[in-house]
This record gives sequence, structure tokens and C-alpha cells, in this order.
Amino acid sequence: MLAKRFVFNKTNLVCCIASAAAAALTSTAFADEGYQFSGIWRAGFNTASPFTGREFVDGTGGNSFYNFFERLTLEASDTQNSPRLKTSRHARDPNYLKLQFVKTFPSEAKVVFGIDTKSLAQETTTQKLSSSDDETSALPSLNSFRIRDLYTVLPTSGEWRVWAGSRQIEFEDLRLFDSGNPFDTKALGIGLESDKKFFSIGYSKTKREGVIDGAETPARNAGGDPQILVETKDATILYRVEMPLEANYTVIPMFKMIVHGAAQADSTTGGKRKAIRGSEEFFLGSVMARQDPESGNFGNSTLGVNLRPPDNSEESIRGDSSGFDATFFLQDSSVFNFPGWGVITGLAVEQTIFKNEQSVFRVQTDGSIVATGEKARNQRTISLGAQPVLYVTKAFHLALDVNYSFRDKKVQKNQSNAFLVTPIIRYAMNESVLGSPQLYSSFTYGRYDLDFKKQIDGSFKNTLSTVQSGIEVWF
Repeated sequence: MLAKRFVFNKTNLVCCIASAAAAALTSTAFADEGYQFSGIWRAGFNTASPFTGREFVDGTGGNSFYNFFERLTLEASDTQNSPRLKTSRHARDPNYLKLQFVKTFPSEAKVVFGIDTKSLAQETTTQKLSSSDDETSALPSLNSFRIRDLYTVLPTSGEWRVWAGSRQIEFEDLRLFDSGNPFDTKALGIGLESDKKFFSIGYSKTKREGVIDGAETPARNAGGDPQILVETKDATILYRVEMPLEANYTVIPMFKMIVHGAAQADSTTGGKRKAIRGSEEFFLGSVMARQDPESGNFGNSTLGVNLRPPDNSEESIRGDSSGFDATFFLQDSSVFNFPGWGVITGLAVEQTIFKNEQSVFRVQTDGSIVATGEKARNQRTISLGAQPVLYVTKAFHLALDVNYSFRDKKVQKNQSNAFLVTPIIRYAMNESVLGSPQLYSSFTYGRYDLDFKKQIDGSFKNTLSTVQSGIEVWF
């Protein structure tokens, strides 16, 4: 597992759990021809709206059968309208497909092509300057598929290999929360890599929010000028080096810089969108990776700081406000194996120190949220999760996913705390916390301290109730 501690092209869910197994399956596939093929397929449905009558999922077909089917197979995320809140992946859309092909030539040169399915981005109120979570692929989407990777790797006479093309660079994730590493990068560019080091410089796109003049502020917005999503062209530099320590432990320092592009003012968007000027964003930190081959226990902890242009002020959006907001983050993802059962745990902590004072909001007993008149210069966000898995038999598993995510202060009206519980029943082909391939069925109940779960009648509730069933296969 040490050799697969980080995966430059991980899947969207819990890929690090299965990376060793996937490597074993794919390392010999088509060996004579020099081809490798791997991926994940997750397909199913949920009862987000038609059967439970709780969760509203926007369709495009009115009252047609297609709209009914779309609502049956799509689901608003459990983090709906709550930026940067990490919650369990089990209350999300159960459909996902990723395929990756690698052709290795006798010269050891490689060509990598990968695609996956990805839902279109929703225009929601998010942080005015997006983090890397909102970066888009450097290559366009084709229908419902997105090109994840299209690049070439060329060997050199030394330890380095040269790569060039469009690459989705992803590292140790939060498996339980379906959340990526803060250093994940999508770029169209070039780089160098070896067994221990990785460097890239490239171009990418990021969704940022531009301020609109003369438009009415939405009732559920955080206040201030309304915003609209704007795509900017950015330059990204990433460096990472793996430094083995004693047996079973490796420390991995990382550095990432994003130079956000500018956007001109636009008077054709229903109002006048103000110009966005260029800015810089920095990530600095390290990963502690651990692996115990005897027990099969493994995990990783990511610690670092993100310096980004200050949010929540018109001057910051235009680039007129100097300085940074600083977010210190800690992420931990672990897998523990015991006789007859196992458990996945997740922890994410973010402590943000704002350059500019933020208004503090509070949820009232009637569900409304109002400004308290107080100001804050910091905010803490914590997400805790655990999923114990009981192997009733080698194939029949019972699991219980429990997740609690909260903030100590609300500095936007749409920020909510969440508690989700998901019992899971599955029939799996092997005795592991991943259990792939598997057939599964689960029920999620979620409760929030803010009414933002939209109902069919247009009202908002503070509960989530869905049933998910489907299949998950790694190959």
C-alpha cells in the first residue's frame, strides 16, 4: 500500500481504500499489449422527492415522465447551499462512472486517457473567491461525460519523467466525506514526476463570483450585493515530495500557488457586473501517510494553511482590498480492520481568520436567520464522521454511517449545521469496508439547524429523508 499511498487520478469517492486492490487487478491487465484499464461504476436511484415528498430536485421536463424519472435519479446534495460543509457521501447522487486507459510503449512512454461523469455546476451562493474544490476541467465536457485526463508521460535518462497534457492531479482524500485534498489540482500544462517527487505548472479555470449592480438581493442570500458566477483563467503551480520516515510512515510536504485571472466588467447580465482583478492564492502544508501491512490499517492526515484574497467585501471581489484570509486546515481519514468488522473514520477541521470583520447571523426559534449585530474575525468548521461495518457473513454486511458537521459562527445566511445518520445494508463479494463489487440499500435522515431543504411546494424544511439503492463496482 505504500506504493499506492497517493493516487494522481483517484476516483470521486473512496479510491484510496481500493487503490491497492485496483492496482493488483490492473497491473497485469493486458500486460502483453501494454494496456491498463481501471475504473469505478456506481449506479442506482433514490427517493428524493416522488416517494418521500421531502426533498425537491429541480427537473427540466415539467410534469412529464422524464421529469419524474429525473427527480427519482437525481438528488440535491446534503450540503445544498452550505459552502465548505463536509458531510457524508451517502446522502448524495448515487450515480457515477469513471474509466481510465493507460497505454505503455516499449520505450516506457505512456499515454493516459480518462473520463468520468460529472453533474453540471449549480449557480448557488458560494464563497466569492472559490477554492480549488470549484476548479473545472481544463478540457471541455462531452455531453454528460467529462475528460479527466489526456496526457503523455515520457521517460528521461535520470529518475525524472516528463508529462504534458490535461491532468486531474488528486491526492489523499477524505473517503468518508467524498471530499478531495485541498492540494488537488486540475491543469492543462506540463510537469516532472519521479517515484518520490511531483511538479506541475499549468492553466486551469475557476468559478468566482462577480458583483452585480442594480439587481435585487435574493431573500436567502447572505446580504450585500448580489453575485453571479464568473469563470476566470488561472495559472497553477504545484510541488510535492515524499519523504519516508520509519517503517509504515511517510511525510509529504506540499506547496500550491494559484494566480487567479481577471474578468472585465459586463453590462449584459441583467445588471452591470463589476470587473474582477487578478489575485493570488497559496496552499502550504504536509501529509502524514501511514500503513500497517500486517493489520491492513491505513490512513492519512493533511495539515496546512490556505491564504486567499479576503471574502465578503465588494473591494475584495474587484481586487482592491489587499491582504489575505487565512484558513488553517486539518483532515484525517483512517481505516481500521478488526476480526469480523471494520470502521472508516473522518475528521475535517478548518479555522479561518478573516482580514475583514464579518457579520454574525443566528437561527431563531421560528427557523428564520437574522443578523445579531455582532462582528467576527474568525470561524471554526468541524466535521466528524464514522462508519462501522459489521460482517454478518463474508458477503452480507451491515453498516451505520454517522456524520456531524457544524460551525461555531455563521457569517453567511446560508450556512447550516448538519447531523446525518445512514443505516446501510449491502451484499458484497469480499469482506472489507469497501466491499466491492456490492449491491446496497441505505436510508438517510438528516437534520439541520436552518430551513434550507427545498420542498415541492416551495417551502423550506430543516430535515432530509432519502432512500438510496444501487450497485458499486471497482475494476
